[in-house]
Amino acid sequence: MIPYFCNCGISSWLYKYYRSSQDNPTELKIVKEEQGAYGEDFVNRPVIILVHGFTGHRNFSPNTEIRPALFEHDDYNVISVDYEPLARFPCYLTAVRNLQVVANCTAQMIDYLVDDEIVPLDAFHAIGFSLGAHVVGMIGNYLTSGKLRRVTALDPAKPLFITASSKDRIDPGDADFVDVIHTDSFGRGLFLPTGHVDFFMNGGFSQPGCYSQAEMTPGSCNHVRAPIYFAESINSSRGFWGYKCPHWYAYILGFCRKYGETALMGFHTPNDTRGLYFVRTNSKPPYAKGNSQNDEYQDDTQGHSTYNAYNDYDYNIFNDWDNAFPDY
Repeated sequence: MIPYFCNCGISSWLYKYYRSSQDNPTELKIVKEEQGAYGEDFVNRPVIILVHGFTGHRNFSPNTEIRPALFEHDDYNVISVDYEPLARFPCYLTAVRNLQVVANCTAQMIDYLVDDEIVPLDAFHAIGFSLGAHVVGMIGNYLTSGKLRRVTALDPAKPLFITASSKDRIDPGDADFVDVIHTDSFGRGLFLPTGHVDFFMNGGFSQPGCYSQAEMTPGSCNHVRAPIYFAESINSSRGFWGYKCPHWYAYILGFCRKYGETALMGFHTPNDTRGLYFVRTNSKPPYAKGNSQNDEYQDDTQGHSTYNAYNDYDYNIFNDWDNAFPDY
C-alpha cells in the first residue's frame, strides 16, 4: 500500500527501526485508519531520519554506520528513507531531479506525524549523506508544520550543486540548526560552506588512512568517512574537536591561531555553534583525537604527509574576512 500522503511510485520506501528490532524494521505506511497501531511508539521519543545518497538504500551509508551507533547510545526512533529505485546507477542526473520528490514525500510524512500530534516537530533530526544531504535540506521547501530543529549534511554531493540555488541544495535556512561535515571537497563533496557551522575534517579533502585503501573506488574512501566520523561521534568519550578559522585558505596557509576557539563536531555539537572549524583525526579507528587542539600535532599516519596548519602567527590581519564570510 502506498502511503496516502504521497505517491512516489514506490510501494515501500520508509522503514522504522527500534533498538529492540534493529534487524526487523517496520514498513512505515501512514494511513489514517491505522494511525493508532503505531502512534504510541513515537510518543516522547526522538526521531532520527537517515537519507542515503546515489546508488544507496536503507542498508547503505549512512544507515549502516549511524543506526547501530544510535541504538548503542539510546532508544531512538530511526526512520530510514529508501529511495533506491530513484537513485540507480548510472542515472545521476535523473537521481538529482528525483531529490525534490523524495524531499516532498518525507516532508509530508513529517507533517502528518506533527499535525496528528504523534511527534512534536522539535523531536526530528534529519541526517543525509551525499545526495541525501541535499534531500534533508530540501525538506524545508515542502514542510508546512514549521522548520526542522536540526539538519546534518554529511559531505554534500558536489556534481550539479556548485551553482544550484539555495532551494535546490543544503543551506543554512533549511533548519534552526544546520551542521555540515566536509571530507572529500576536492572530489565528490562540496567545498563551499553551506551550514550554520561547517567542519572540515583534515582540511576537508584528504582523510588519513584512505591512501592505503586501494581497493575502494578513488575518492569513495574520503567521501564515506563523513558518516563514519559522525557515527563514531555519537558514543565517543574523546570527541572530535576542531579549531575555528575564518576561511579555508587561512587554514592552509597556517594563519589560524594555535590557541583559538574550539568546537565539538558530530552528534553532540551545540546548536549555537557557528563558523568554520578544522578537525584532525587519526588514520584508523578510533578516529577521534579528543580535545587536544592546543597541543602540538602528532602525526600518527605512518608516513602519510599531513599539512600542519598550526602555528603561532596572529591572524588579526584576517579580521576583515569575518565580513566576507558571515556567520549564518
